[in-house]
Amino acid sequence: MLETARSQFHNAVAQIRALNAGMELNVEGLDEEKEVCDGQVVPPQDEEI
Repeated sequence: MLETARSQFHNAVAQIRALNAGMELNVEGLDEEKEVCDGQVVPPQDEEI
């Protein structure tokens, strides 16, 4: 399952790059485990139980 998610993530990145071919795309810090919170890419927050 992890390999499938990783493959889908890399496919999405490739599509974004193709759709924005005329622009420089910064992917530094991009990670399938991270999420966007308040406009920032951050590690996932621990859920309180």
